[in-house]
Formats: sequence, structure tokens, C-alpha cells
Amino acid sequence: MKKTLTLCATAALMALALTGCEKTGTIEGEVCDAFTGKPLEMPTIWMDSTIYSTLKEKYKYKQELRKGQFKFEKVPVGNYKILAGRSKYIKSKNMISTTEENPNLKVTLYIYSDQIDPGLYFAGDDNGPVKISNEWVVWSTQCTESIAGYQLERPQAGDGAKVPDQKKDKKKKKAKKEAAAKMSPLPAPRVIEGKLEVFYRNASSVTSPLIAKTYPAVEGNVADHKDCKGFEESEKKGLFADKDKGTNLTVTYMAENLFKITGDLPKGKQIIQFSQDGKTLTTYYFENK
Repeated sequence: MKKTLTLCATAALMALALTGCEKTGTIEGEVCDAFTGKPLEMPTIWMDSTIYSTLKEKYKYKQELRKGQFKFEKVPVGNYKILAGRSKYIKSKNMISTTEENPNLKVTLYIYSDQIDPGLYFAGDDNGPVKISNEWVVWSTQCTESIAGYQLERPQAGDGAKVPDQKKDKKKKKAKKEAAAKMSPLPAPRVIEGKLEVFYRNASSVTSPLIAKTYPAVEGNVADHKDCKGFEESEKKGLFADKDKGTNLTVTYMAENLFKITGDLPKGKQIIQFSQDGKTLTTYYFENK
């Protein structure tokens, strides 16, 4: 009888010891606007498939949420998906990990306004980010192997010029022909100095990584870039990416469909390419002086 009790007691002590050895820690941090880096008031944070959420009735750090801060305590060590959101904002999803050696973790999560359209942005100020207009897109051609190509000039469009009636006399017909012949040059590149730091809002959500790369922009013969579709038969020259001298830019995930692009832009005129799954999403024309 005593032997049986001893065995039962030992088993109970072992179970208690195992339960007590489960390492836990604290996961805390703040939620900030992706463009300004400033904390956002009253965000919602939760850890996928767990009990940890700022929406729980018993969550005890609700006052800190007014400063964009959160804290989850007694979190077993492991791997988690942590999400952050707020009304009228695009949420973020991040993978985090804790270990027995490092059970505590501080993180910064980023979200951004759902009013931000797809495109490229400078961070801007408290009034919001500044969109970088892609005025070069109408001069761009669709290339496969050549990365990117731009027409050096295009017929003017929307310039407000009066179009002569075809039934008018010869002078008006001549004026119409001359008006049609007016060409607009490729807009000058956007000038920056030194380091590139911009944000790219993707138009759609995909699981494959975003790739950002910059190439020297060089003038070349259209005949040498037959894979670029969009040049007129009469065009002999175009602006192309020198694909043998590409420079990778750093892409950092900020929130869903939003990435921060940084890097030292090489001197001179550059064509910046954004791509996924080997396909070009869009290109921009920059110059580092």
C-alpha cells in the first residue's frame, strides 16, 4: 500500500514539475503609422489562434492603448502570428518568436490609412504621405528580357489645341497636320540626392516577395530590344535599363501590401523596377545627382 502511494505521489510531483516548467514571457510594444512612425491611438492587437487580444474583456492595459501601446503577459514561448489593426486602416501581419532563453519580446507594428492608393510615396509629414506621380508610365513599353524601355517622345495628347475641320480649306488642313506632328519628350527623371527612401503600395495582395531593383538608364537602339512592345515603326532610339548593372534595393514589409524601399541609389539616371514572380509591376525614372 505504501509503495503504491509513493508511486502515485511521485507521478503527481513529476506532473506538477512539468507544468511549472512551461516557460512564459511578456510580449509588448506599440502600433505606429507606417509613414510617420508615430503611435496610433486605440489600435486592436491580437495573436492568431490564441487567447491574447486587446478586445478581451479582461485585458487590463486598455489605458495604454490610448498611447498606441499594448502588453500580453504569461505568453508561452513559441512562434506566433501577431496582427494589428484599427478602423479605416489596413492591418499588418507579422511572425514573432520567443525562446526559453529570451521569453520576452518588444515589437513595433505598423498600419496605414485605407485611403492610400497604389503607387510610390515619400513619407511626407503629419498631413500624410506624398505620392510620386508616375508620369513616365505612358512612355513605357512592355519588355520581357530587356527589363524596361521608354519612348523618348510621344505625340501630344490633351494639350487643348483646336482640331481643324477636315472640310476646311488647305491652310486649315496643313495646320491640322502640323498639330498632329507635335511631340512631347519623355519627362525628366525625379531628382534625389543620395539615399532612396520611399514606400510602395502594391495594388493587390500576393504571397510572393516584392523585388525592387535599380538599373542605369541608357539610350539605345530600338532594334536591339525587339522584346519591348510599344515602340512605333518609325522610332529608332529609346531609353532602356542596363540590365547588366542592376543594384538590389532593400524591401521591408510594413503592413499588408505596403513596403518600405531603401538603398543607395547609384549616381546618374536610373530606372527602378518593382517586380513579383519575375514579372514587372511598374517602373519609375529617377536621377541621383
